[in-house]
Amino acid sequence: MPEERALITGANGLLGQKLVEVFRRESEYEIYSCDLNGKREGCMPLDITDHQRVIEIVGAFKPTVIINAAAYTNVDKAEVEREAAYKINATAVGYLADAANIFGAKLIHISTDYVFDGLKGNYTEDSKPEPINYYGKTKLAGENLLISKLTDFAILRTQVLYGFAPDVKMNFVLWVVDRLSKREGIRVVDDQVGNPTLADELAFAALKACQRDVAGVFHVSGFETVSRYEFARQIAEVFGLDASLIAPIKSDELNQTAKRPKNSSFICLNAQMKLGIAMPSVKDSLSRMKRQMKTSGVVHQSMKRQ
Repeated sequence: MPEERALITGANGLLGQKLVEVFRRESEYEIYSCDLNGKREGCMPLDITDHQRVIEIVGAFKPTVIINAAAYTNVDKAEVEREAAYKINATAVGYLADAANIFGAKLIHISTDYVFDGLKGNYTEDSKPEPINYYGKTKLAGENLLISKLTDFAILRTQVLYGFAPDVKMNFVLWVVDRLSKREGIRVVDDQVGNPTLADELAFAALKACQRDVAGVFHVSGFETVSRYEFARQIAEVFGLDASLIAPIKSDELNQTAKRPKNSSFICLNAQMKLGIAMPSVKDSLSRMKRQMKTSGVVHQSMKRQ
Protein backbone atom coordinates (compact mmCIF):
# COMPACT_ATOMS: atom_id res chain seq x y z
CA MET A 1 0.00 0.00 0.00
CA PRO A 2 1.17 3.60 -0.57
CA GLU A 3 3.08 5.06 2.37
CA GLU A 4 0.68 7.99 2.88
CA ARG A 5 -3.07 7.39 2.67
CA ALA A 6 -5.84 9.89 3.40
CA LEU A 7 -9.48 9.03 4.12
CA ILE A 8 -11.77 12.04 3.57
CA THR A 9 -15.30 11.98 5.02
CA GLY A 10 -18.05 14.27 3.77
CA ALA A 11 -16.36 14.18 0.38
CA ASN A 12 -19.43 15.26 -1.61
CA GLY A 13 -19.76 18.59 0.21
CA LEU A 14 -18.04 21.85 -0.65
CA LEU A 15 -15.06 21.37 1.66
CA GLY A 16 -14.91 17.64 0.96
CA GLN A 17 -14.58 18.22 -2.78
CA LYS A 18 -11.89 20.83 -2.20
CA LEU A 19 -9.99 18.46 0.10
CA VAL A 20 -9.99 15.71 -2.52
CA GLU A 21 -8.88 18.21 -5.16
CA VAL A 22 -6.07 19.74 -3.09
CA PHE A 23 -4.72 16.43 -1.78
CA ARG A 24 -4.64 14.99 -5.32
CA ARG A 25 -3.00 18.07 -6.80
CA GLU A 26 -0.55 19.03 -4.03
CA SER A 27 0.49 15.76 -2.40
CA GLU A 28 1.50 12.15 -2.88
CA TYR A 29 -1.31 10.85 -0.68
CA GLU A 30 -3.44 7.98 -1.90
CA ILE A 31 -6.98 9.32 -1.50
CA TYR A 32 -10.03 7.41 -0.29
CA SER A 33 -13.20 9.49 -0.23
CA CYS A 34 -16.52 8.70 1.41
CA ASP A 35 -19.84 10.38 2.04
CA LEU A 36 -23.25 9.44 3.36
CA ASN A 37 -24.56 8.45 -0.06
CA GLY A 38 -21.32 8.02 -2.01
CA LYS A 39 -22.81 9.59 -5.15
CA ARG A 40 -19.63 10.59 -6.94
CA GLU A 41 -17.39 8.24 -8.87
CA GLY A 42 -14.86 6.67 -6.56
CA CYS A 43 -16.67 7.90 -3.44
CA MET A 44 -17.70 5.17 -0.99
CA PRO A 45 -20.93 5.35 1.02
CA LEU A 46 -20.29 5.78 4.75
CA ASP A 47 -22.60 6.81 7.56
CA ILE A 48 -20.17 8.05 10.20
CA THR A 49 -22.83 7.53 12.90
CA ASP A 50 -22.51 3.76 12.28
CA HIS A 51 -19.70 2.79 14.65
CA GLN A 52 -19.08 -0.67 13.23
CA ARG A 53 -19.04 0.55 9.64
CA VAL A 54 -16.56 3.29 10.52
CA ILE A 55 -14.25 0.68 12.05
CA GLU A 56 -14.64 -1.54 8.98
CA ILE A 57 -13.87 1.21 6.46
CA VAL A 58 -10.87 2.53 8.36
CA GLY A 59 -9.64 -1.01 8.89
CA ALA A 60 -9.99 -1.82 5.20
CA PHE A 61 -7.98 1.14 3.93
CA LYS A 62 -5.73 1.77 6.93
CA PRO A 63 -5.28 5.50 6.25
CA THR A 64 -2.40 7.33 7.83
CA VAL A 65 -4.70 10.33 8.21
CA ILE A 66 -8.48 10.81 8.40
CA ILE A 67 -9.90 14.23 7.50
CA ASN A 68 -13.43 14.66 8.82
CA ALA A 69 -15.37 17.16 6.71
CA ALA A 70 -18.74 15.57 7.49
CA ALA A 71 -21.04 17.63 9.71
CA TYR A 72 -24.60 18.62 10.52
CA THR A 73 -24.46 22.32 9.59
CA ASN A 74 -28.04 23.61 9.61
CA VAL A 75 -27.80 25.92 12.61
CA ASP A 76 -31.55 26.59 12.95
CA LYS A 77 -32.67 23.00 12.40
CA ALA A 78 -30.18 21.82 15.01
CA GLU A 79 -32.35 23.51 17.65
CA VAL A 80 -35.14 21.08 16.72
CA GLU A 81 -33.31 18.04 15.30
CA ARG A 82 -31.08 17.80 18.33
CA GLU A 83 -30.52 14.06 18.29
CA ALA A 84 -29.43 14.04 14.65
CA ALA A 85 -27.15 17.05 15.12
CA TYR A 86 -25.48 15.51 18.19
CA LYS A 87 -24.98 12.10 16.56
CA ILE A 88 -23.21 13.59 13.53
CA ASN A 89 -21.28 16.43 15.17
CA ALA A 90 -20.30 14.71 18.41
CA THR A 91 -20.95 10.97 18.71
CA ALA A 92 -19.63 10.20 15.22
CA VAL A 93 -16.44 12.18 15.89
CA GLY A 94 -15.85 9.83 18.81
CA TYR A 95 -16.33 6.87 16.46
CA LEU A 96 -13.74 8.27 14.06
CA ALA A 97 -11.37 8.82 16.97
CA ASP A 98 -11.88 5.19 18.05
CA ALA A 99 -11.01 3.98 14.57
CA ALA A 100 -7.99 6.30 14.36
CA ASN A 101 -6.77 4.91 17.67
CA ILE A 102 -7.18 1.29 16.62
CA PHE A 103 -5.40 1.67 13.28
CA GLY A 104 -2.86 4.36 14.16
CA ALA A 105 -4.21 7.20 12.04
CA LYS A 106 -4.03 10.94 12.61
CA LEU A 107 -7.43 12.68 12.69
CA ILE A 108 -7.96 16.15 11.24
CA HIS A 109 -11.35 17.47 12.35
CA ILE A 110 -13.15 20.60 11.12
CA SER A 111 -14.88 22.70 13.76
CA THR A 112 -16.41 26.16 13.98
CA ASP A 113 -16.39 29.66 15.43
CA TYR A 114 -19.84 28.87 16.86
CA VAL A 115 -18.16 27.28 19.87
CA PHE A 116 -17.80 30.91 21.07
CA ASP A 117 -20.47 33.33 22.30
CA GLY A 118 -19.33 36.18 20.08
CA LEU A 119 -19.31 38.80 22.82
CA LYS A 120 -15.66 39.83 22.41
CA GLY A 121 -14.22 38.66 19.09
CA ASN A 122 -10.53 38.15 18.27
CA TYR A 123 -10.66 34.64 19.69
CA THR A 124 -7.48 32.60 19.98
CA GLU A 125 -7.17 28.87 20.50
CA ASP A 126 -6.84 29.54 24.23
CA SER A 127 -10.12 31.47 24.49
CA LYS A 128 -12.81 29.73 26.53
CA PRO A 129 -15.61 28.24 24.39
CA GLU A 130 -19.12 29.38 25.33
CA PRO A 131 -21.57 28.27 22.60
CA ILE A 132 -24.94 30.05 22.52
CA ASN A 133 -26.81 27.67 20.21
CA TYR A 134 -27.24 23.91 20.04
CA TYR A 135 -25.18 23.57 16.86
CA GLY A 136 -22.23 25.18 18.63
CA LYS A 137 -22.75 22.90 21.62
CA THR A 138 -22.64 19.78 19.42
CA LYS A 139 -19.46 20.95 17.70
CA LEU A 140 -17.80 21.65 21.06
CA ALA A 141 -18.90 18.23 22.30
CA GLY A 142 -17.27 16.70 19.21
CA GLU A 143 -14.03 18.54 19.95
CA ASN A 144 -14.06 17.35 23.55
CA LEU A 145 -14.74 13.73 22.58
CA LEU A 146 -11.86 13.82 20.14
CA ILE A 147 -9.47 15.33 22.66
CA SER A 148 -10.46 12.75 25.29
CA LYS A 149 -9.93 9.77 22.97
CA LEU A 150 -6.94 10.66 20.82
CA THR A 151 -3.57 12.36 21.08
CA ASP A 152 -2.65 12.50 17.39
CA PHE A 153 -5.21 15.01 16.12
CA ALA A 154 -5.63 18.52 14.78
CA ILE A 155 -8.85 20.50 15.12
CA LEU A 156 -9.23 23.25 12.53
CA ARG A 157 -11.85 25.80 13.57
CA THR A 158 -13.12 27.92 10.73
CA GLN A 159 -16.00 30.28 9.91
CA VAL A 160 -18.16 31.83 7.17
CA LEU A 161 -17.08 29.08 4.79
CA TYR A 162 -17.88 29.66 1.13
CA GLY A 163 -16.83 28.56 -2.34
CA PHE A 164 -17.90 26.89 -5.54
CA ALA A 165 -18.03 23.19 -6.39
CA PRO A 166 -20.45 21.08 -8.41
CA ASP A 167 -23.81 20.23 -6.82
CA VAL A 168 -23.16 21.75 -3.40
CA LYS A 169 -25.81 23.38 -1.27
CA MET A 170 -26.15 27.15 -1.24
CA ASN A 171 -23.60 29.12 0.76
CA PHE A 172 -23.61 32.85 1.50
CA VAL A 173 -21.66 33.93 -1.58
CA LEU A 174 -23.65 31.74 -3.97
CA TRP A 175 -26.86 33.08 -2.44
CA VAL A 176 -25.81 36.71 -2.84
CA VAL A 177 -24.66 36.17 -6.42
CA ASP A 178 -27.84 34.29 -7.32
CA ARG A 179 -30.19 36.90 -5.90
CA LEU A 180 -28.36 39.97 -7.16
CA SER A 181 -27.88 38.51 -10.62
CA LYS A 182 -31.69 38.27 -10.81
CA ARG A 183 -31.96 41.90 -9.71
CA GLU A 184 -33.65 40.82 -6.47
CA GLY A 185 -33.10 42.86 -3.32
CA ILE A 186 -31.61 41.17 -0.27
CA ARG A 187 -31.40 42.04 3.42
CA VAL A 188 -28.12 41.27 5.15
CA VAL A 189 -27.21 41.71 8.80
CA ASP A 190 -24.64 44.36 9.65
CA ASP A 191 -24.21 43.34 13.30
CA GLN A 192 -22.68 39.88 12.75
CA VAL A 193 -18.93 40.07 12.24
CA GLY A 194 -16.47 37.39 11.22
CA ASN A 195 -13.72 36.23 8.87
CA PRO A 196 -15.00 34.86 5.53
CA THR A 197 -13.04 31.75 4.52
CA LEU A 198 -12.68 30.30 1.03
CA ALA A 199 -13.03 26.51 1.18
CA ASP A 200 -10.01 26.05 -1.10
CA GLU A 201 -7.81 27.81 1.47
CA LEU A 202 -9.13 25.72 4.36
CA ALA A 203 -8.50 22.53 2.37
CA PHE A 204 -4.91 23.64 1.76
CA ALA A 205 -4.49 24.32 5.49
CA ALA A 206 -5.72 20.79 6.23
CA LEU A 207 -3.10 19.39 3.87
CA LYS A 208 -0.42 21.42 5.63
CA ALA A 209 -1.61 20.08 8.98
CA CYS A 210 -0.97 16.59 7.64
CA GLN A 211 2.36 17.33 5.98
CA ARG A 212 3.74 19.18 8.99
CA ASP A 213 2.28 16.63 11.42
CA VAL A 214 0.99 19.30 13.80
CA ALA A 215 -1.28 18.59 16.75
CA GLY A 216 -3.79 20.59 18.74
CA VAL A 217 -6.41 23.23 17.97
CA PHE A 218 -5.92 25.80 15.20
CA HIS A 219 -7.98 28.77 14.07
CA VAL A 220 -8.04 28.84 10.27
CA SER A 221 -10.01 31.58 8.55
CA GLY A 222 -9.64 34.57 6.28
CA PHE A 223 -7.64 37.36 7.91
CA GLU A 224 -10.13 40.18 7.17
CA THR A 225 -12.86 40.83 9.74
CA VAL A 226 -16.03 42.14 8.10
CA SER A 227 -19.75 42.22 8.80
CA ARG A 228 -22.01 40.07 6.64
CA TYR A 229 -23.30 43.29 5.06
CA GLU A 230 -19.78 44.47 4.20
CA PHE A 231 -19.01 41.01 2.84
CA ALA A 232 -22.12 41.10 0.62
CA ARG A 233 -21.06 44.47 -0.79
CA GLN A 234 -17.60 43.10 -1.62
CA ILE A 235 -19.25 40.14 -3.35
CA ALA A 236 -21.31 42.56 -5.44
CA GLU A 237 -18.19 44.52 -6.39
CA VAL A 238 -16.14 41.48 -7.44
CA PHE A 239 -18.98 39.89 -9.40
CA GLY A 240 -20.03 43.15 -11.03
CA LEU A 241 -23.46 43.24 -9.40
CA ASP A 242 -25.60 46.08 -8.05
CA ALA A 243 -24.73 46.70 -4.40
CA SER A 244 -27.67 49.09 -4.04
CA LEU A 245 -29.90 46.01 -3.92
CA ILE A 246 -28.34 45.09 -0.55
CA ALA A 247 -30.09 46.52 2.51
CA PRO A 248 -28.51 46.39 6.00
CA ILE A 249 -30.61 44.99 8.85
CA LYS A 250 -30.11 43.83 12.43
CA SER A 251 -30.01 40.18 13.49
CA ASP A 252 -33.16 40.55 15.61
CA GLU A 253 -35.15 41.41 12.47
CA LEU A 254 -34.53 37.93 10.99
CA ASN A 255 -36.26 36.05 13.82
CA GLN A 256 -33.90 33.11 13.39
CA THR A 257 -34.51 30.04 15.53
CA ALA A 258 -30.92 29.86 16.77
CA LYS A 259 -28.91 32.73 18.21
CA ARG A 260 -25.76 33.69 16.30
CA PRO A 261 -22.50 35.02 17.75
CA LYS A 262 -22.25 38.74 16.98
CA ASN A 263 -18.46 38.88 16.73
CA SER A 264 -16.70 35.54 16.38
CA SER A 265 -13.59 36.88 14.65
CA PHE A 266 -10.40 34.83 14.96
CA ILE A 267 -6.75 35.47 15.63
CA CYS A 268 -4.96 32.97 13.36
CA LEU A 269 -1.29 33.60 14.15
CA ASN A 270 -0.82 30.08 15.52
CA ALA A 271 -1.99 28.51 12.26
CA GLN A 272 0.02 30.94 10.16
CA MET A 273 3.23 30.09 12.01
CA LYS A 274 2.81 26.33 12.43
CA LEU A 275 1.08 25.57 9.12
CA GLY A 276 2.96 28.13 7.07
CA ILE A 277 -0.18 29.57 5.48
CA ALA A 278 -1.07 33.13 4.48
CA MET A 279 -4.70 33.81 3.68
CA PRO A 280 -5.46 36.16 0.76
CA SER A 281 -7.79 39.16 0.99
CA VAL A 282 -11.54 38.75 0.71
CA LYS A 283 -11.53 40.27 -2.77
CA ASP A 284 -8.70 38.01 -3.96
CA SER A 285 -10.53 34.92 -2.65
CA LEU A 286 -13.79 36.02 -4.25
CA SER A 287 -11.98 36.62 -7.53
CA ARG A 288 -10.60 33.08 -7.36
CA MET A 289 -14.09 31.71 -6.82
CA LYS A 290 -15.42 33.78 -9.72
CA ARG A 291 -12.76 32.34 -12.03
CA GLN A 292 -13.73 28.82 -10.96
CA MET A 293 -17.38 29.52 -11.74
CA LYS A 294 -16.51 30.90 -15.18
CA THR A 295 -14.29 27.92 -15.95
CA SER A 296 -17.13 25.58 -14.99
CA GLY A 297 -19.57 27.46 -17.21
CA VAL A 298 -21.60 28.80 -14.29
CA VAL A 299 -22.18 32.43 -15.24
CA HIS A 300 -24.81 35.09 -14.84
CA GLN A 301 -25.51 38.04 -17.09
CA SER A 302 -23.13 40.47 -15.40
CA MET A 303 -20.26 37.98 -15.73
CA LYS A 304 -21.01 37.46 -19.42
CA ARG A 305 -20.51 41.16 -20.05
CA GLN A 306 -17.06 41.23 -18.46
